[in-house]
Amino acid sequence: MKKYLSLLVTLFASINSFSQEYNTATNYDTINFESPDTILKIDTSSQNIWQIGIPDKLYFDSAYSNPKAIVTDTINYYPKNNHSFFDIYIGHFNYPSYPSDVFIEFKHKFDTDTLKDGGFITVSYDKGKNWMNIINDSIYGVMTPGEVHHNLYSNNDTLFNGEKGFSGKSNNWVTTWFGWHYMLVKKAVQFADTMIVRFNFISDNIDNHKEGWLIDNIRLYAAVLPGAINQIGNADLIKLYPNPVNSYLFIDLERNYKNIKIELSDILGKVRISHNYTDKKLIRIDGLNLSAGIYNIKITLDNEFIVKKHVVVK
Repeated sequence: MKKYLSLLVTLFASINSFSQEYNTATNYDTINFESPDTILKIDTSSQNIWQIGIPDKLYFDSAYSNPKAIVTDTINYYPKNNHSFFDIYIGHFNYPSYPSDVFIEFKHKFDTDTLKDGGFITVSYDKGKNWMNIINDSIYGVMTPGEVHHNLYSNNDTLFNGEKGFSGKSNNWVTTWFGWHYMLVKKAVQFADTMIVRFNFISDNIDNHKEGWLIDNIRLYAAVLPGAINQIGNADLIKLYPNPVNSYLFIDLERNYKNIKIELSDILGKVRISHNYTDKKLIRIDGLNLSAGIYNIKITLDNEFIVKKHVVVK
């Protein structure tokens, strides 16, 4: 068990490093808070504490790129019993590759009561009717921000209301990015023309005289691989078994495909097995003879769709 946990850690570290290589890919928009931006909307309720301005606190003493940023009050500590938010709207109007390859990067500081108050990020695909924490996205696909990210919170970072989020005190400015990469969207999901990403700040009923959350330079970009092809398919209908595997593996597609290419790679990206098939729905790969560990399998269907999954060799 310890061996497999170690391999999982290595795998996800490699996924993060892989995505970071494309951190300078196509830029679509950057919100620097120096001028109004139509894709940004701040909560207008009476309890909202998000303000765009010049930070003037002890820890929040300046913006990342002067003079302005968005902060939970430019002068005062955040109050108790608060929930404030601001939204970023993403769609074809500002993001040509939507709904695939959506990446967000931002600079931030936070200063809150550890594992009590803090900030978390949610997403809505139905124009605000339903929301979910981005690290537990159950709609978009198998590669969510919970797997593709840098300096994002995890499922171990639980705030007082049960949400996962940033809390405590950051070590100066932090660069965080996350993305929905190589999306494999379920056919049953009908996306609206816009997704909304919400930055939430919450506090419990104890006033701890903390400064809150300071954010600057929110960048939207697409980390698209050179020569990448359509990543939109139906991954859930493609089954791999047995998994963990020993000497053979079945790949059950949801229907017959004329041209199929199977590539099995180790966690370092080295292709260990590569086969081509014609007019198949059920494929059996024999003679794996691989060392125990976690492997990536890439399935290219009719030169149009790519499906990526993981298999464990025991």
